Amino acid sequence: MTTNWASPRDVEQAAEQWSDSQVACRTYGHNWRPRTVTHRPGVYTVRQRCSRCFLPRTQQMNESGYLLSGWHIDYTNTNYLLQGMGRVGVDGRAVLRIVNLRSAAIVEEPDD
Repeated sequence: MTTNWASPRDVEQAAEQWSDSQVACRTYGHNWRPRTVTHRPGVYTVRQRCSRCFLPRTQQMNESGYLLSGWHIDYTNTNYLLQGMGRVGVDGRAVLRIVNLRSAAIVEEPDD
């Protein structure tokens, strides 16, 4: 199976539509925090939310702690994914790191 990589330009255009928090999460990874745990006979459902971009994720486990599912992130009602453009690869991540710097205060230092 061949991976379809989004072009750096596509990544940059998508990132222009994202909040600073979304760009930070795409650059550094999500900062997941516990949210709720629900229980029904045999199953715990753990819900977490990213403290930066607020995306939720869910996972289920049995009453012995064995996982019944992997984490599922709910991208509904977001423009977070690069629909039809491919995955963010090495070149796309480089673009995201530069876009992320735009929200930071940059201090110029003289050359030594």
